Amino acid sequence: MRNQTVTCLEDIWPLQAELNRRAGFDTLSLGGRLAAAGAAGASNLPGGQAGPASQGSGPPLGPPVNAGLLLKVGRALKNYIDALSAECHELQECLSWKHWYREAREGRQYELKDVQNARVEAVDMLFFWVSICQLLGMQPEDVYRLYAKKLGINHRRQDEDRTQGEHASHEQENRRVT
Repeated sequence: MRNQTVTCLEDIWPLQAELNRRAGFDTLSLGGRLAAAGAAGASNLPGGQAGPASQGSGPPLGPPVNAGLLLKVGRALKNYIDALSAECHELQECLSWKHWYREAREGRQYELKDVQNARVEAVDMLFFWVSICQLLGMQPEDVYRLYAKKLGINHRRQDEDRTQGEHASHEQENRRVT
């Protein structure tokens, strides 16, 4: 067990990359190759087809992404998505969520019953979330930038009092976030 001083997301990035390499996935290398192949955020697909991010804006911004690389990243991504999903389920188990048990009849459905374990499960989710970001070629500064831009979109969505039915018609907003 290693004791590490962690004060910010930038400290977490290399620690998670090292842990991932020990587990068999070089998330930083795969993500770096993906980022280099899709320069400037272009969504270039095999065969030179431009993805949604570059449609209507001229030629793709970088070379096509190698199909083999997309498969490697996709396989690793699926593993980390599954792991993140499992952690979400473990966090849910910290709640009295089952509607057929006494807690629900007593008006305590969704009562948080294990705060300490919930905190650890949330941190477990961070491990896999960082791994996913790394696989997608993101660095902490990318997370900060994209968060700020998406925050603006989310505020606008609330300010405009949008309905769930309108969601699909506004999904292009995410594709324009760079």
